[in-house]
Amino acid sequence: MRLVKYLLPAAIFILIGVSVKYGWDIYTLSKEKTRLNVEYAEVNRINYGLFNIQLWKKKAYDLFRDKAQEFAISPDVYVDVEDQLTVYLGSIYDEYIGSGKLFNQMLADAEESGKINKFFANMIKENIDEQIQKLDIKSKLPSIANNLSGELKRNEPKLKEYIAQGLEAILFEGKNAVYRDPRASFFIRNGVDNVEDYNEQTLAKIEDLDVKLNQLVRMEYILLLSGVVILLAMVKVIGFVSVTSLITLISIVFLLLGVTLPMINIDARLNAFNMALLDSEIAFDEQFLYYQSKSILEVTETLIKGRGIDLKIVGILILMFSIVVPFIKLVLSTLFMYTDRVSNSRVAQTIIFYLGKWSMADVFVVAMFMAYIGFYGIITSQLDEISR
Repeated sequence: MRLVKYLLPAAIFILIGVSVKYGWDIYTLSKEKTRLNVEYAEVNRINYGLFNIQLWKKKAYDLFRDKAQEFAISPDVYVDVEDQLTVYLGSIYDEYIGSGKLFNQMLADAEESGKINKFFANMIKENIDEQIQKLDIKSKLPSIANNLSGELKRNEPKLKEYIAQGLEAILFEGKNAVYRDPRASFFIRNGVDNVEDYNEQTLAKIEDLDVKLNQLVRMEYILLLSGVVILLAMVKVIGFVSVTSLITLISIVFLLLGVTLPMINIDARLNAFNMALLDSEIAFDEQFLYYQSKSILEVTETLIKGRGIDLKIVGILILMFSIVVPFIKLVLSTLFMYTDRVSNSRVAQTIIFYLGKWSMADVFVVAMFMAYIGFYGIITSQLDEISR
């Protein structure tokens, strides 16, 4: 039994040491997960989606271009065009050809320039009406109109392209319609081409971290709680003071994990935004308005660094009741059993026996203030964005 009295505390010390190593791994992986979540929220911020005017233009351009490609002229329209062309060509024929006006003008210009003599010009003028009748051009006008209508139909794809170019000029004011994502350099650094690839890659990393964290947290609980159970079971062997001291060390490990790991995530997002336009849908995927992940220490730091005196006071209170008082109480509780100076101190007795009863009140206080800070941050950050 004497050997057990010394070996058991040594084994518990080793167990605590291993749990500290696991705790550090949990802290490191948790920091990495928080970084990825913050980065993911930043990349998918509403500023790059729903509030991005260039992206709206790109989506509108793609929609209108697709509609332009679906554009088709009805066959009845070509029949009307052919009829109108026949009428138009007939009016031109009557005014310039049938009347001889065009040929007379050509002969007059040639005679004036000396390209043809006057005698020959008069001979042509005398026979021009007869020659025009022999050409029978008027009977060929419907065929010409039909050919022109067919040529217009064959060039219908070009007409669609002209419509698309007109839309591009209107939406982009002569600039290239290719949308350049402002996050492109960030995607290149991460080895991806677009936001879809980045999201898939990042979510896979976060999922992998969740699996590792769950395993480590499970092992941490098993180690520390096993240590507590063993110590309580062997209290008669190694003594009450030794058991209390070792359980205090285990409690400090729990305290450090509790104040350094994220306590709450505040997440405001639009899961999706869809709008029907021209029988088609303009859609935006997940959009973040605001995201924060804070531990008690980080909340305290944020509040103390805040501008308002009220935030600083709240930060100091949370620091005192969530971190300082619990830690001092644990240390004094151990020293109380070893030294008369501490056991006889009224300050120590007050902290141990009177302040101890408020140990869990800070949990509710922190939750309320963190919710307040989070939603306050949502409002102020969005108002700042709108004011810009």
